Amino acid sequence: MPTTALVTSEQYLALPDEFDQHGNRIRDELIGGEIVKMPLASLRHDRIKTLIVTALVHYLDGARTSLELLVEAGTQVGKYDTFVPDVSLAKKDRLVGEERILRGAPDLAIEIVSPSDTAAKLQKKVDAYLAGGSKSVWIVDPDTRSVTVHSANSTRELKAGEKIDDPLLPGFSTPVSAFFELT
Repeated sequence: MPTTALVTSEQYLALPDEFDQHGNRIRDELIGGEIVKMPLASLRHDRIKTLIVTALVHYLDGARTSLELLVEAGTQVGKYDTFVPDVSLAKKDRLVGEERILRGAPDLAIEIVSPSDTAAKLQKKVDAYLAGGSKSVWIVDPDTRSVTVHSANSTRELKAGEKIDDPLLPGFSTPVSAFFELT
């Protein structure tokens, strides 16, 4: 059986964009050297993302921080990993110039689980983010209505009224349930 050569982030970023028959850009990510197509996010997924962004914008408006909020910004995490986290935070001094994507992992990456995600794929992404320099990775699971917060030395699963806090965001605290209030 022939082996497939791994694609590097540099090779991936040099590829031309692909478009469907309607002219919409086909979304993909590079995970462990493999190009993975990403289906269009559901309305539920986007609504949860909006609730997360709203909570973080509210926090950032009152916080003295050097972090900036990014939504679906491409990030070159490593040699074989280029992701598009749903939401991320990166230090403002890293966001200079006209770069197409963020070089290096964001300080905080937030991924909302989609039906097409597998546990193995998500774990690869968490590992790559942390190895690439992320301080925290949040995996937001709409089905279990939970947020799993990963850092270099811990993993915590939070549900319902449990509060999400993160050392990267001093003073930030919101119940997990706030991310799933879609009524």
